[in-house]
Amino acid sequence: MVQDIETAIEIAAPADRVWSVLTHAADVEKWLGSLRYQPALGHVFYMQQDNARRARGDIEGAIHCQVETLDRRRRFGFSWYVPDMPKTHVEITLKPSDVGTRVSLTHTGWNEYPPEQSQPIREGLAKGWSQFVLPMLKKVAEG
Repeated sequence: MVQDIETAIEIAAPADRVWSVLTHAADVEKWLGSLRYQPALGHVFYMQQDNARRARGDIEGAIHCQVETLDRRRRFGFSWYVPDMPKTHVEITLKPSDVGTRVSLTHTGWNEYPPEQSQPIREGLAKGWSQFVLPMLKKVAEG
């Protein structure tokens, strides 16, 4: 069984500020590297890791995401998938903390893939979420 990805970060900003950065179209591009994001349930957007393609607005080779949850100042969720492959799910939750806001990310659904396929993808994403995405969210929210 492949474990869910779970990671968290403390952000020195109130939940209102973090929520705004988390879901405002212009800010999502900064911390998530996404294209065509809109804060609407069911909306499909793209995570393009190739900087040149992202600069051109090219979604070829991008990860597809669909907004699943917009629970103001509490939860933001989206699917994460490659077409014709199973969807996984990312949920980001916000809770007040002594610092400001604790942001927790959980990425589930790995059991939809054969373990030999999901484990390498999951390991790479675990590093990406904890070492790049959440720190970028923190940088933008605290900036």
